[in-house]
Amino acid sequence: MLKKLTAGFSNLTSDSLPPQHHSPRREQAYAVLAQKLAEANVSVSDSDCVSCNLPCPDAGASGAGTVVEVYGGKIYGDYVAEKYGDIEGLPTGFDTDWTSELAGSADGGQGRVVVLSTGKSDWERDHTHEKKSLAHYLNEVIEAAPTIQGPTSSRPLPFISPSAFPPPSEPLVHPIAPPPALYSSSLITQSNDSSDQTVLVFPDWKVVHEVENSPKGAQELYDAVLDGHLGRAGKHGVGEGVRRKRSWAMPYRAVVLLCSHKRRDKRCHIAAPLLRAAFHSCLAVHDISIDETGSSLINLSGDALEELDGTEQEREREMGRRIREIEGINGGEGGEVGIFNINHIGGHRYAGVMLILFPSGAYISYGRVTPQEIPRVVEDTILQGKIVPGLLRNAVGVFHSNNADGKGFLSW
Repeated sequence: MLKKLTAGFSNLTSDSLPPQHHSPRREQAYAVLAQKLAEANVSVSDSDCVSCNLPCPDAGASGAGTVVEVYGGKIYGDYVAEKYGDIEGLPTGFDTDWTSELAGSADGGQGRVVVLSTGKSDWERDHTHEKKSLAHYLNEVIEAAPTIQGPTSSRPLPFISPSAFPPPSEPLVHPIAPPPALYSSSLITQSNDSSDQTVLVFPDWKVVHEVENSPKGAQELYDAVLDGHLGRAGKHGVGEGVRRKRSWAMPYRAVVLLCSHKRRDKRCHIAAPLLRAAFHSCLAVHDISIDETGSSLINLSGDALEELDGTEQEREREMGRRIREIEGINGGEGGEVGIFNINHIGGHRYAGVMLILFPSGAYISYGRVTPQEIPRVVEDTILQGKIVPGLLRNAVGVFHSNNADGKGFLSW
């Protein structure tokens, strides 16, 4: 059986594999990848390999593959149709790369991820080139910031990285060396002054309002929130400018970022609304609401993070406490997910592409996501904290040495 699994993994990039996720031979290759992830203590879905000790059917057989054992005796497509209804697929002729290796095709999430409100779903080819935009100003600040030296860490797999951040509730042990990654998004500003922007910061899991759309505003945001020497709670103090009360823990159990950047590649622009519609269908079944505008980010309870008194450890502990109170954070049904469109994240040949982020600090990059795979993304990744191996590009902070609690990378 081991030889069979090894052969399946080596064929993962072969152009002889059918261009569909649930062909038996592709499922077999995914099962091998799942095994490698599990051996690296990564919480991973076993839907592709739960019965992989049994002979996989030939392509000419039922087509059910091993997944038939997982979905109540049904093939995956029938299971999805019965539970979630008719999900519109990508258009005929949609050009996705099914031949090159998906795992390892991305390397993001090493530093902070910063999502800026623009209220749009398409931008200049390079979104930081939009003059008089916060993305432009903040990019200049980040490029001018001093380089931070941080420790190096080993990777058990080239596409799985440990997080540079401690778990929520704990202060930084060392500065965060990788610079922040910037994304413009469809998020609508929720600031009192509509000319100011709203910013989401990961893995901090906080929203920052009233960010002035100017070089000064960008510098203030970096100094109070994004500097690699700051933890999740950010800089303490209330006053004018950078010391305004404007930061709170976000209420979402997860955030999904869909690439919709038409000026970089129209495939992402086509895929994003179809993936979003599939998320609506699937999340509703599990009583999970969706925020697509940022309207849930206003009138948040508790003092602003800038007002938190105490030592750094005490402030981080309070931030962790607030994160733990988020509905649905431990998996299962209920709670809310934020879904926003963002600019180019690379790998548009694998469209649809997306990022999924969690309060635990987990960061996951998926590609080759079809609307029909969204049920697995919801059931395995959002509800259970497990990687779907056949969609994985890279991930950060998803190790789980003891998954006895069954929460995967949702817990810490």
